[in-house]
Amino acid sequence: MIGPLRALDPPPVVLVLTTYDNDQNVLAAMDAGAAGYLLKDSPAEELAAAVRRAGRGAGSPGPGTASDAVGAQLDPRIARRLRDRDSPTALSARELEVLALVAAERSNSAIASELFLSQATVKTHLVHVSDKLAVTSRTEAVAAARERGMLRPEH
Repeated sequence: MIGPLRALDPPPVVLVLTTYDNDQNVLAAMDAGAAGYLLKDSPAEELAAAVRRAGRGAGSPGPGTASDAVGAQLDPRIARRLRDRDSPTALSARELEVLALVAAERSNSAIASELFLSQATVKTHLVHVSDKLAVTSRTEAVAAARERGMLRPEH
């Protein structure tokens, strides 16, 4: 929906107000041209300030990377999490891909087949995920990733 709005002449400033707090949705919205991404449970003062900044043209659409999105108008919780994506404990794209398949209840064998990896490589990715999230099981890894907004709720 953001893309067609931004294609209007003149393009409106789009602020996303939602309950969906996960990195994939945030980055997709920013990539589509949203000037900000705020959560519905944000304090009223924060929401009003974001609307005022958007009205003044503050917060520009980024190309969808975590570092670009941090400069936009984001809920502080989301901004902090996106900044942390560049830390040594951030999951790689492949680790997230493997974890999403774990969340979809796939076995290591099925994950290996789907991603054209060896089972040993899948296990290595899962060891890295467990280390980075400080968990000891597949279930804990999925729960921690969902809690931190790394996986969409349906994964």
